[in-house]
Amino acid sequence: MQSNLPLEKELEPIFLGKFPPFSDSVKEFLVQYGPYFMLVLSIIGIFGLLTALGIGGAALGLGAVSTGIGFNFYLGIALGVITLIMYVLAFSPLRARKRQGWNLLYYALLIGLVSNLIQLSILGALISGVIGFWVLFQIREKYM
Repeated sequence: MQSNLPLEKELEPIFLGKFPPFSDSVKEFLVQYGPYFMLVLSIIGIFGLLTALGIGGAALGLGAVSTGIGFNFYLGIALGVITLIMYVLAFSPLRARKRQGWNLLYYALLIGLVSNLIQLSILGALISGVIGFWVLFQIREKYM
């Protein structure tokens, strides 16, 4: 199997060799229903980002200054938008069980981790990275 994605070769032995494998029924459930679950959560996430922009715009319009509003805030919003777009774009290929959908999820996870690290959410990056890569590498065989 040829790994062309950044860090895929390095992460594969960790998440396929050292973590417990999922049963075939769990993998099949995640592959069959995961895209729909992800689509619903992405739509909710889009509404959340719109709310964050609205609240942030109202606070800036009133001249309020907060530690959460600034470069990191807007960078987090921008990376969140990119991640959500990638999740929505991955829906159709994931439903068709194409490798392209898995690749989009992989890149979205990497962007999410970068966003967490930029915002100094080290624990969030660690937890989401471990769980995200564990699940992704467990279901990867279904998208080959």
